[in-house]
Amino acid sequence: MIKSGFIGILSLMFLAACTETRYVNYQGEEAFPDIFSRQVEFNVSKAFYRDPPDCVVVLPSTTADKGQGQGDGRGRVVEDALARQLSGKVNRVIGPNERDHLVRRLAVDLSRPGDRRVLARQARCGFFVQAKPWGGESVYAVVWTQTRVGLEVVMTRAGDDGALWQARHVATRSGGGLPLSPISVASNAFMAARLNTDGDVPLSLLDDTLRRMVRTLPDTRYAMERRPGG
Repeated sequence: MIKSGFIGILSLMFLAACTETRYVNYQGEEAFPDIFSRQVEFNVSKAFYRDPPDCVVVLPSTTADKGQGQGDGRGRVVEDALARQLSGKVNRVIGPNERDHLVRRLAVDLSRPGDRRVLARQARCGFFVQAKPWGGESVYAVVWTQTRVGLEVVMTRAGDDGALWQARHVATRSGGGLPLSPISVASNAFMAARLNTDGDVPLSLLDDTLRRMVRTLPDTRYAMERRPGG
C-alpha cells in the first residue's frame, strides 16, 4: 500500500512536468503554488497605459529574511538577470551597477521612499522594478528531486509607489524517477543527486522565470518613439 501510494505521487509529479506554462490573471495574496504549479500570474494596471514607463531603475532584490534594499549576492544575480530581460521591453534600464554608482554619488538609502525619489529625479527615471523570492523551496526525495526558482516582480511609479505591473512565477526542473527495481533506485538516486548539486540549474531556471514573467510586460519602446517630440 505504501509503495503503491509513493509510486502514485511520483506519477503525478511526472505528469505535472509535462504541463505547458499558462498565463493567468494575478491571484490574491493567499494564492501559493504547490509542486505541480506551472503558471505565470500577472497584472497590468490601466495606469500603465496612461503613462508607459520609458525608464526603470532595478531596485535591490529582497530576500526572505531581509528587508528592502538589503539583498545579498544571490539577489545581485537576480537584479542583473532582471535588467537584462527588461532591456527588451523598456527604452532605458538602470541596472544594479549604474544604480549603485548613483547611490554612492547621491548618498541615498534606497530603503527610504524619499531617498528613492531623489535618485529617480536625479537619474530622470520615473519608475522602479523590484524582485523578491516567491513560491516555496526545492524538493529532494532521494530518488526524485525538483529544483525550484520562484520570483515575484513589481513595477511601481517613483512619484507615488503605485503598482503598474506585477508578475510571479516558479520555474522548475525535475530529476530522478520511479523506484521500480533496485537498479532503478540506484540510477534515479544518482540522477536526482546530480541535479540537486548542479549549480548551473538555478541560474538557468532564473532566466526561465524572468523571461516568462517579462513576456507579460507590454513593450513600451515603440510607444515612446511615437510620442510627440520623441
